[in-house]
Amino acid sequence: MIYRRQFSSEQIEKIARTKDALGRLRANPADAVAVLALYETCGRELQEVGVRYFGKNQLGKKAVLNLLVAVVSRAWSYDPQSMSASEWVSRVADAEARKLWEALDAGGSGDQLTRRAM
Repeated sequence: MIYRRQFSSEQIEKIARTKDALGRLRANPADAVAVLALYETCGRELQEVGVRYFGKNQLGKKAVLNLLVAVVSRAWSYDPQSMSASEWVSRVADAEARKLWEALDAGGSGDQLTRRAM
């Protein structure tokens, strides 16, 4: 028998809002209301990834916007059967942050950045 984890009503609402926002973005990537809903529900995950790669500075804040754009542009690929919405958002954001870091590092500005903790 499979047991479901116990979630608070707030967590259940967040999960539902995230899935709804991703579904709406899948149908229409230009849905500004869905983008805002996604940021409201997953902004913390995006910020955590931005800080992990770029630090708690202006660069990290700018990275969050790039991560949001990457998630929105890849919403078409979200499969709710494969993983939770917040896990998917975190994975997409992490992959994008890695690409951004590598691009910055290859551009010669890696000396000015603090390497993320592994």
